[in-house]
Amino acid sequence: MNPFTERSRITDPSRFTGRWREVGMVFERLERRQPVILAGAAGAGKSSLLTHVAQAAGAVLEIPDLDALFLDLAVLPAAATAYRLAANALRGSGETAADLEAALVRFGHPVLLCLDGADRAIAAGWGEDLLERLARIARRSVPSRDDEQRLLPGTHDLMLVAAAGAEVPALSERFASVRLGALAPSEVRLLAEAYLDEGEVTFSADELRALGELSVGHPAYLQRAAFHLYESRSRLDYDWRAAYLAEARERPIPGAPLPPEVFRGEQAASRDEARLDPQAPDAQRPAAQGQEALIEIRPFVEATLPLAVALVALQLSGSWLVAVGVVVAGYALVALARRR
Repeated sequence: MNPFTERSRITDPSRFTGRWREVGMVFERLERRQPVILAGAAGAGKSSLLTHVAQAAGAVLEIPDLDALFLDLAVLPAAATAYRLAANALRGSGETAADLEAALVRFGHPVLLCLDGADRAIAAGWGEDLLERLARIARRSVPSRDDEQRLLPGTHDLMLVAAAGAEVPALSERFASVRLGALAPSEVRLLAEAYLDEGEVTFSADELRALGELSVGHPAYLQRAAFHLYESRSRLDYDWRAAYLAEARERPIPGAPLPPEVFRGEQAASRDEARLDPQAPDAQRPAAQGQEALIEIRPFVEATLPLAVALVALQLSGSWLVAVGVVVAGYALVALARRR
């Protein structure tokens, strides 16, 4: 079974690899209680990285009682819904920023709030105010503890990470920004190996290099390319590069199309196939052209070749009888060849 079927955020911790620099930057900011915004092209892995941060924060930050909440703002209708869901998760209630802050104080444990789809909420007109209010709550955090390792009475400890779009939104509250770019070759290899770990299929170094080049290090395109490469293992006649490029051309990642140079190899291959394909409307096959040219000059060769041979025979032998015999024999052979 092809393991490269994931087309959304990675939720399995064992399959999230790489992004060491970005992950390190996020946790460094969180440790200082700075709100963080993730930015990057569609499909760059913002949601996957946000999920990883939620799953690993307690261990990385060495806060055993940390509670991580993950909300996808893209599917919520308003800020009130986000406040209510977060407050309810902390055993509180209410639909305002003040209600959430009160729930944080009563909860008594550090909380990491991970917000996906922040760009969609901003486009809807309510995301900007939500992020700014939450950022102010996070800046009022007091992570200090008493002798029993509990938060001090009347305080809260909120850490905030949000995933936006390709650009960092302009907000009145200061956020630390972390941008996600292309995967490095080592990260391409690690991601592929993470999915191949459970099976017997492996990818060679040249194939991994091709995956990186064809996907330009974009995680979503890398998943697609790896899917088609894996398919070629069980279907020997499967042209995985052509299949991948056709999919990327016909169904590009919204807002993140591949650069034109990726498709140049495909266009060159198509031209080569057209020259060799007898069914292609503009086929120009070298072999066929040679055969057609030979057919055109064949009558001239048949008419003149026996005479030319007879003249050579006359010069060599000095006998007209030999020359006449060569001419007769030559035209007889031509007639025989035409019948066949």
